[in-house]
Amino acid sequence: MQKTHLALLFAVSTLAPVTANAGPARDDFSTWISNTYQTDFGGSPYLAFLELGPRTKTDNTLFNQFIVRPLIGYKLTNKLQLWLGYTWQGEYNEQTDFDMATHDAMQQVQWIDNWTPELNFQYRFRLEQRFFADEGDVGHRMRHRVRLVYSIPDSQAYLIALDELFVYFNSIDEGRLARSVQTGINQNRSYAGVGYKLTKHLNVDTGYQLQYIHNYGSPDVINHVWLTNINVTF
Repeated sequence: MQKTHLALLFAVSTLAPVTANAGPARDDFSTWISNTYQTDFGGSPYLAFLELGPRTKTDNTLFNQFIVRPLIGYKLTNKLQLWLGYTWQGEYNEQTDFDMATHDAMQQVQWIDNWTPELNFQYRFRLEQRFFADEGDVGHRMRHRVRLVYSIPDSQAYLIALDELFVYFNSIDEGRLARSVQTGINQNRSYAGVGYKLTKHLNVDTGYQLQYIHNYGSPDVINHVWLTNINVTF
């Protein structure tokens, strides 16, 4: 019962951004599509994961990013997983194409627990070492994500809510990243959606994500995202 109350509290508060003392902010509207593929190689403790994700910006008028994120993992227990991976974050514009892509090395701990037959809880802690184009300094960032999935009884539908906080450990004080890579909160993402299990190995969810990006010396960004996740397991 206590876990259920915590879940309801999280679901109500998940769309609240970190706006305290943020000052004026500008709004944007985007569409993100996340395609994920995960396998445990037929029930082994070893795991593999791949995410592919295009994104838009500027009120959905411009193609902005493409994410490529492969990981390998290991199940220490039925609930606890360790992961190592890499992210290629392609930053696209017509002048430089993808020349300004960011390369991230990453380490991840993930805890997955079925609180009830209907309610699944997931906590993910990720560390990233971010190598930026035309920048000698490395950005060190951590990410905390809490995720809840409620399977609607007697149906293949489910509700999903998550919140993820991004925090930098260090600052870059000169150049093009001086206003975006600073010690402290970098951004927060809150998502609420509805999904459907099309088959045993394929599910899709779609919904609204509020992304709050905290900048230094320039306006913060409130990005209203329509996010669709297409998930394949095998």
